[in-house]
Amino acid sequence: RTPVADLAGALALTAGALGKIAADVLTLSRTEIGEVAEGGGGGSSAMPHKANPVRSTLIAAAARRAPQLAATLYGSLVAEDERPAGAWHAEWEPLRDLLRLTGGAVRDAAELAEGLRVRPDVMRAHLGLTHGLIVSERLSAELAPVLGRARAKELLTELAARTYAEGRSLGELLAEVPELRGVDLAAPTDPARYTGAAAALTDRALERR
Repeated sequence: RTPVADLAGALALTAGALGKIAADVLTLSRTEIGEVAEGGGGGSSAMPHKANPVRSTLIAAAARRAPQLAATLYGSLVAEDERPAGAWHAEWEPLRDLLRLTGGAVRDAAELAEGLRVRPDVMRAHLGLTHGLIVSERLSAELAPVLGRARAKELLTELAARTYAEGRSLGELLAEVPELRGVDLAAPTDPARYTGAAAALTDRALERR
């Protein structure tokens, strides 16, 4: 029964990974966020303007069903014989369902990725909602060698309160700090340059295609 259980695990893991993509699209395509949208969403019977994220919904549903189907197949590992009565037969239906669900999720994910509409202007606007505070952790590390760790933390805490009180960006306030004259703050205060290993991970994923 080990090969069947191995297949169940691979299918459930695949469904779960695709489900995470679907969950991100469902969240980011909400009206109040609007950073992405499915290329061809489904219509609504009550609201003519609405485009439902159908593919993401189908993938997310499959991802939630897959673990329980795999659990039945894992349970059949506890078998007395090579083809025991009950355990062997319990595999048939969940294995078919798991193959069907995961295969459908893969198809839907391919169509989702191909037609996904990304709105970088909205993403950029959202990065500005905190007036630059989104990069405060990075700035704390960047400024520690210049000001000392304690002073860097104290300064950023003070400026964080002022950004909201005065409606100004963290970058503007930092530019007025005498201790930081001559320090290039353009890169550390730009959220677009605070992406960590995202570029390398994206390149690696594309190379595997």
